[in-house]
Amino acid sequence: MRTIVVLGYLGFETNQLDGQTVKTRDLYRLLQEKCGRQVRFFDTQSLQSHKKRIWRLWRYVAGSRIVVYVPAQNNLTYIFPVLFLLSKVCHTQILYFVVGGWLVEFLRNKPLHRWMLKRIRCILPETELICKQLQENYGLDRVRQFPNFRFTNNFVPQPHHEPGKLHIVFCARVNRMKGLDVMFDLADYIQKNYVGQIDIDFWGPLHEPDKDYFFDQIQKYSCTRYRGVLSPEHIAPTLSQYDVAVLPTHFYTEGLPGTVIDAYMAGIPIIVSKWKHAEEFVQDGITGFIIPFEQGKSALRNKIDLLFDNNEVLQRMKRAAFQESQRYTADYAWQLCLPLLSC
Repeated sequence: MRTIVVLGYLGFETNQLDGQTVKTRDLYRLLQEKCGRQVRFFDTQSLQSHKKRIWRLWRYVAGSRIVVYVPAQNNLTYIFPVLFLLSKVCHTQILYFVVGGWLVEFLRNKPLHRWMLKRIRCILPETELICKQLQENYGLDRVRQFPNFRFTNNFVPQPHHEPGKLHIVFCARVNRMKGLDVMFDLADYIQKNYVGQIDIDFWGPLHEPDKDYFFDQIQKYSCTRYRGVLSPEHIAPTLSQYDVAVLPTHFYTEGLPGTVIDAYMAGIPIIVSKWKHAEEFVQDGITGFIIPFEQGKSALRNKIDLLFDNNEVLQRMKRAAFQESQRYTADYAWQLCLPLLSC
């Protein structure tokens, strides 16, 4: 029986954890647990140190009925054309799961890639806007939305509140472009106005070029701590101990950041900058707040003031956030996958 192969950057060699690797691993796990046929993977990270493994990659593709393809930009640029040709020779179906929000811009000057993508089984972006733009701009009609998802393990957060306190969490790659400057501006505001009442914890892998900057800033403020990296199964229980998550990203073309789903799964609202797709995933004033993409520092301070002063609003938003999490469960993702896999 021909197999299903998951092809993408899983980061197993260095245990890299970011949006790309987590989504690719979760897709692999979903198929392993739900699909009644053999599923294997090829981690493209291994090509960095073992160039000859490219031949194993092509063998896997040739022997597969379906390739679950989760590429970053370099992969889509250089590997996809060969993958496409091989899929036609071997009668292999390609399901392209998009990570992030960059695909529309990427394809603007790539007519050959657009021609090939029009002829694969399906493209599955994270957002409705990308689906619409791929269809209207490039005539790609085999497109369906497929949002990020998480394995919940039936976790249900327990409501809690510490009177006179507000605990804030940043849980993402610790990278300036994720909004560290905005976070430390907030820390400065807390230090001047809420000493001992509000704190900020940072969780996530460190982006090496920003490491010195990050720890220099952490040392300035007694209200901030770096807590390390969470394994996926510990994210929701850990984040549920906080009151609100913040992601003031400077990446305008983010797709659906995993941080948003993680906050919802933990039952806490999230404050985000207004990136391109923010309004699809954060209901302003209900499951979180959306602040201006540029010059959003004062708006963030105002939202923190509001939540600190209004516990009833905070608790209502926590309930709404957890209710919203049901749109991003593994079971829901499997229902979207099932018609495409014909398992």
